[in-house]
Amino acid sequence: MHTIQFPPPFPFPKQTRSLVFCDFDETYFAHESTAEQRKDIQQLEDFLYKASQQYGFQIGWITGSDTCQLLSKVKQADMRFSPHFICSNLGTEVFHVLMDGKIEPNQCWKKRLPNHYEFQRTTDEVVSELKNMYQIDLVSQSQYGQSVYKKNYYYFIRSSVLTAYHINVMKQVAATHGVGLNINRCNPKAGDPEYAYDVDFVPKEANGKDAVAAFMCHWFKVHVDDTLAFGDSGNDIKLLKFVKHGYLVGNATSEAQSKHEQMTKGSYTKGILEMLKKHYTQVTE
Repeated sequence: MHTIQFPPPFPFPKQTRSLVFCDFDETYFAHESTAEQRKDIQQLEDFLYKASQQYGFQIGWITGSDTCQLLSKVKQADMRFSPHFICSNLGTEVFHVLMDGKIEPNQCWKKRLPNHYEFQRTTDEVVSELKNMYQIDLVSQSQYGQSVYKKNYYYFIRSSVLTAYHINVMKQVAATHGVGLNINRCNPKAGDPEYAYDVDFVPKEANGKDAVAAFMCHWFKVHVDDTLAFGDSGNDIKLLKFVKHGYLVGNATSEAQSKHEQMTKGSYTKGILEMLKKHYTQVTE
């Protein structure tokens, strides 16, 4: 069990009948973290505290952040509660939040992933091939650290034509080596450079947030028809299209908006609360 400790989770339902998946950065958590945005989070928390038991759902974060980064942001936003589960590092890690706020890894998910030394070796081969054969330079996101199963890089844009070609090459090379790849436009609001793409290598077994969402549905024996999800960026699109009801929040990136139509009016947690109230009505006071 990890020693890291989050706030206590929302009350657990007696029977889990549906699941709600949320991206974290710039969806559940606004990096500006203004007083108004922190108040919006508390209003969402008040709703979730009652509704999760009343309607029998569990909520979880599926995020590119690791658990240490998450905890720092949770404290920054004065969050009082944690979700029931956390899928960190782009869903390559799955944790269940215990009643005291400690987190416990899901061992079944861990067993699905390949040997991490083999994954590291293969990823290094992909990055080397891209540089030596195609002159594609990827810059390691070392300031955020590298996790065991998620290797982060930036690809800096030089021209639209060259970028389109390079993205296609990256996808082909990664696929040839059997490595999962997530590429999406960086969001400066989340602390990324402006003219760049996030390039994340992950095991093919965990390629896309939809992969871990499908696992969680299987784990809780919840049909996909009983799922909702919220996101703001390009790497959320597969998740939003996997669930029955997937929404971009009102502050979503232009890239994401070009790929998905369903969108909330409100931004961040206001948008999440807006749609949860439509799907889970008559919450008792």
